Amino acid sequence: NDDEFTGQHFGVRVCHLLNEKNPVPMVLEMMLEHVEMHGLYTEGIYRKSGSANRMKELHQKLDTDPNSACLEDYPIHTVTGLVKQWLRELPDPLMTFTHYNDFLHAVDLPEKQEQLHAIYKGLDELPTANYNTLERLVFHLVRVCKEEAHNRMSPNSLAIVFAPCILRCPDSADPLLSMKDVAKTTT
Repeated sequence: NDDEFTGQHFGVRVCHLLNEKNPVPMVLEMMLEHVEMHGLYTEGIYRKSGSANRMKELHQKLDTDPNSACLEDYPIHTVTGLVKQWLRELPDPLMTFTHYNDFLHAVDLPEKQEQLHAIYKGLDELPTANYNTLERLVFHLVRVCKEEAHNRMSPNSLAIVFAPCILRCPDSADPLLSMKDVAKTTT
């Protein structure tokens, strides 16, 4: 029903975007593959923004008919900007509101080994759709990091860019509190 159309690929829970053929949301996979093929050597690949008009245009194409969108027709920063936007528009972030406090608590643990154990425990508790999509994103970010000499995107730079996209404070939380959590989410 066209009256109920709000989008098919952006702003939709990850679990509704998967099927037998696509273990990771199709639009996200398309964009990540495009960046891996055409953008890994671009300086500031995820730091620089694309044109708002071009992003809006591509957003609309990808949301309504992803197969008709030709990513090669857009500057790489338009695509990378949409990767971040796709993540921000998720109604529940990849690392989920439910697990937000668990991940922050893990960073507060005194020993590195305890921190890692708690983080892996939190990851294991994520819904399968979120876990698989997060795993694909992390795999992508590792590829970006491996080309740091060219793109100037260190693991820390990428964490600063992506942390607020994948580990967001629940909407009901105090905005000042979430500002204090920025360093923890980046960690």
